Amino acid sequence: MGYVSEVLKGVNGIQWYYIIGIAIFIILFVIIVYKTIRTPKSELNKYKNSILDEDTEDADNQINEKNK
Repeated sequence: MGYVSEVLKGVNGIQWYYIIGIAIFIILFVIIVYKTIRTPKSELNKYKNSILDEDTEDADNQINEKNK
């Protein structure tokens, strides 16, 4: 890592890439947290139950195929 640090020290304005990267990360993190908090609980329950529903449908389909 020492070689990379030495090479990057010679680049003028390289700190802006770090600042922009962190700013993008923070903005996206805040947006995701905001959308998660604002999502109604009924919507989250629907997502939660859909995972279980898909599993039972797959199991039912496998049982029906074996019985044919």
